[in-house]
Amino acid sequence: MLTKYLQSISDLYDHIDAMLITNKEGIVEYSIIYGPEKNSFENEGFTGKHILDVYPSLSKETSSHYRVMGCGKPIISERQELTDLNGKTSIFINSTFPIEFNQELIGTIEVSILASKDGKPLYRTSYSKKLEKGSFYTLDDFITVNPLMLELKEKIRRISTGDSPIMICGETGTGKELVAQAIHSHSLRAGEVFISQNCSAIPATLLESTLFGTVKGSFTGAEDRKGLFELAHNGTLFLDELNSMDIGVQAKLLKAIEEKKIRRVGGEREIAINVRIVSAMNEDPFQAIRDGIIRSDLYYRIGVIQLNLLPLRERKEDILLLADWFLQKYNADRNKTMKGFNDMTKNVFSDYDWPGNIRELRNAIEYAFNVSTGDTVTLKDIPEHLLFPNNRQQRYLAQDLTPAKSLFKQVDEYEKDIILNTLSHSRNISDAAKKLGITRQALQYKIHKYHL
Repeated sequence: MLTKYLQSISDLYDHIDAMLITNKEGIVEYSIIYGPEKNSFENEGFTGKHILDVYPSLSKETSSHYRVMGCGKPIISERQELTDLNGKTSIFINSTFPIEFNQELIGTIEVSILASKDGKPLYRTSYSKKLEKGSFYTLDDFITVNPLMLELKEKIRRISTGDSPIMICGETGTGKELVAQAIHSHSLRAGEVFISQNCSAIPATLLESTLFGTVKGSFTGAEDRKGLFELAHNGTLFLDELNSMDIGVQAKLLKAIEEKKIRRVGGEREIAINVRIVSAMNEDPFQAIRDGIIRSDLYYRIGVIQLNLLPLRERKEDILLLADWFLQKYNADRNKTMKGFNDMTKNVFSDYDWPGNIRELRNAIEYAFNVSTGDTVTLKDIPEHLLFPNNRQQRYLAQDLTPAKSLFKQVDEYEKDIILNTLSHSRNISDAAKKLGITRQALQYKIHKYHL
């Protein structure tokens, strides 16, 4: 019977704020409640106490536990106003189910939603309204073993539940959009809209109307249209590349954030907004302020919390971890079974500086999936600029000296990669043979030998 009801509860679990399991004597065996400050479930401290001692305002006649024990049937979505032993009064929407073992009632399990006086859910419904699977990134997608990044990940978990503006700083490709979506996914606004806007993608003359909306007739072709602030009402608005925003628009953005009101372009009516602002920059904000790119008053208002993402070259221990993660992702997306990377490729990945950061690494793995003909990513399957950055031949080809391979096998792989690289820079086979200092026939033989 418990299994049956747990199955029903599991369908609702994201929407509950508390759970209470009580035995047939009325003793609480398990008790948790959702804490919005930590965005997690916590033990209430009621375990071992009698249900009527936990809630002195209850009696056997009014307690849902005793009523369910009496009739053996569940009570679904009942509104109750309860005062606990600490004097805290809360309004719950409770569903209480009987627990049965060997055809005997042995207790109850109760799940609850915290509600306001008008009966509307307080926390978990807005936090956990189910999103379409895969809609937004979460902290599970934040892949790292770097100590500083692990600290940052935990910091993101803590700050997500608040409403303070957040600024994310990091080089291009470090994952600023992922962090912004994760903040939204773990916030109390998770069930509401998330809107992302790259400020550099829209001309300065159009950005104001994009953000604040327009009134019909305000300029040629203008129609009554909501801006991003209105569209993101009750949700999160992510403004990427804030440093590319026109100074004039920054002033209006600051006013909107401070007053929590906007006025459409050409409009006279002020519109109240409830939006959490998350922004991002790909340069140091203080340098941007000195250069006159960002208003200092806007920065201090919009950057209440600042998150700094490390470039991939400063978190080397994450490179192969992320490469494996992308490999498995593309395996799943494309129904393939690539097994991993050979040692030479791992050496290249670990030694490369990745100026394009995680985005460049992801693109390199995607490239490999498009060109690879085997089940392991080798040097011939990765973008050539990784092998020879700055047009300088590296030592990678000689680093795969593992005991598991014979000398002849290692020489063959070395030769194969040299031929591949030469062919990619030659007009034809004759040109490549000349560069390699061998005959055309010898090169054709080696091409056939290595199945190139």
